[in-house]
Amino acid sequence: MNSEEIKAKAIDRLGEKVEELLKNYKELKSFNDELSKEVATLKAQNEAKDTQINKLEEELMLKELEVEEMVGKIEEVLSR
Repeated sequence: MNSEEIKAKAIDRLGEKVEELLKNYKELKSFNDELSKEVATLKAQNEAKDTQINKLEEELMLKELEVEEMVGKIEEVLSR
């Protein structure tokens, strides 16, 4: 094998490696894009759940106040 053949073989091998790297890059980029979309979806779901939790906490507080009012009225009636 002469030096030209060796150079040509080395260039071919480098070309194959570059192709392989590009393929891996595209696959990883696609996977990363999918994960980014999933993160965005999960963040939106998390915000919706936080809103729902806050609403339920407010409703619970109102119910607790109603119960306290009822207990006060019952105690008032029983103390007569």
